[in-house]
Amino acid sequence: MQKIKVAIYEDNNGLRDILASIIRESEEFELAGEFGHCIDVVQNTKAFAPEVIIMDIDMPGRTGIEGVKELKEVYPEVEVIMNTVFDDDDRIFYAIKAGATGYLLKKNSLATLLTAIKDVKNGGAPISPSLARKVLQLPFASGIEHNSTFNRSEREIEILKHLSKGLSYKMVANEMIISLDTVRTYVKRIYEKLRVHSVTEAVHKVFIEKKN
Repeated sequence: MQKIKVAIYEDNNGLRDILASIIRESEEFELAGEFGHCIDVVQNTKAFAPEVIIMDIDMPGRTGIEGVKELKEVYPEVEVIMNTVFDDDDRIFYAIKAGATGYLLKKNSLATLLTAIKDVKNGGAPISPSLARKVLQLPFASGIEHNSTFNRSEREIEILKHLSKGLSYKMVANEMIISLDTVRTYVKRIYEKLRVHSVTEAVHKVFIEKKN
């Protein structure tokens, strides 16, 4: 029987040791590396060739979502299961959009980890039961695209989030290390796409209507 090669990305040393032990002790799996950050995820994947990756979100240097996005651009065939404490809509949305195939909550993932790995390898999309309804309500699940965030670029969304906190155009420019004119250009583009005339209207369409 050919073993499934699994890599683990988790910055909590204790939890990483536990996850690694679970993989090592199973005859169906082979540990293809354990890492405390995902900065080198592409290089690690090239070196150790995992088939499935267990990925935390909140890690030093780069988030797991950013790591998944870069990984999928080079190794789209590698399956990724997010293993995280975060259950908010935005992180679920961006993780799946980046290419994650599964999404587990740490509070109950130890009991279901091995089953989830086998499921994702067999074409499934494992997800913690408490999150299933949230995923079905995400914009891409229903096919509704008119006001959902994925019609906007990540840069535009970032600018809009800063503006929603009350930052001025100049403050946003300083925060993102771009010019004031660049901020104005992005805002104009956002207004045109959403057919609005103010930041308040734009924020409502992207961050409020999306959740209703």
